[in-house]
Amino acid sequence: MVPKILIIKPSGIGDIVHSLPVAIALKKINPDCRLHWLIFSKFEQLLKNVNYIDKVIQWDRKGGLREYMRVIKLIRSENYDMVIDLQSLLRTAILSFFSGAKEKITVGLTREFSWLFEKPVSKFNPELHAVERNYEIIKYLGGQNLPSPDDLLPWLKITNDEKKITNSAMVGFENNKNLVLFSVGSRGAHKIWPQTHYAKLINLMNERYDITPVFLGSKEESALIEKTTGEINCKSINLAGKTDLRTTLAVIDECCLVIGNDNGIVHMAAALDKPVLVIFGATNPKWYYPYNKKSKYIYKNYPCSPCGIKTFCRDYKCMKDIKPEEVFNFLRDNFENYLK
Repeated sequence: MVPKILIIKPSGIGDIVHSLPVAIALKKINPDCRLHWLIFSKFEQLLKNVNYIDKVIQWDRKGGLREYMRVIKLIRSENYDMVIDLQSLLRTAILSFFSGAKEKITVGLTREFSWLFEKPVSKFNPELHAVERNYEIIKYLGGQNLPSPDDLLPWLKITNDEKKITNSAMVGFENNKNLVLFSVGSRGAHKIWPQTHYAKLINLMNERYDITPVFLGSKEESALIEKTTGEINCKSINLAGKTDLRTTLAVIDECCLVIGNDNGIVHMAAALDKPVLVIFGATNPKWYYPYNKKSKYIYKNYPCSPCGIKTFCRDYKCMKDIKPEEVFNFLRDNFENYLK
């Protein structure tokens, strides 16, 4: 009998990316298994053009209780052998519980009493990266000579058609060398390195490497990006609010280096196996550093950090005190070979 498995991981971008090795490894353990993924509709593009997911089930997060009940009914109709909840919240644990699956498992980091509805496969280990914490599922299920998550890179791939769309979006810069992507926004001011610091870093880099800065982000981040571009001494490409998730991935893939705050873009870049430098402050780099061997991070490690996403800090000293010259010197020492 071919097993039928559902992965529940509806959000957010970085968290979904950190779950991808589980799906890839499941297909390696059992290539014939039918693997489905439940995801919020706004993120479903992340799972397009991947050959290890057989079916994507979309969940409209804005649909309320009626949509939630529709999803429960749909999941039950699929008759899954196993449900793997990688979100481990109460709302996803209830979906797992009512799935009717023979086995319902989750990760060690259980929240909101989700452990009442499904089985954690291991105890929570605060020393593990989010990727490794998710990968405990694979270790629990077994398999011979399992690869490590970074051996499975790239977890995401770009099609030729997507590359063509990207080239049309970057008209006039197709032949530019040293396209460096800067992701200057994030969810919450406590995760954002100051805009003036980014501008100074870009100017320092341009003097040495003659770079072309590329900016990606949401429409809401356009003002922040425009302030940054107004202080730099070179031409740049500003695609804020102009790309969907697939085009964003293709733009990332065109760049030789990615520099940014802890956000979805830097984790997508790592999943594409691009060299990435992340500037950390409030969030824990031990859990969320860019997960590939080409990447690194900078972090002050003050006594008050990491304070987490729901911080009440208004000083952001842990980010402000990371100076542009410090980051530039770190780049020169660790990433110069990626700058042609």
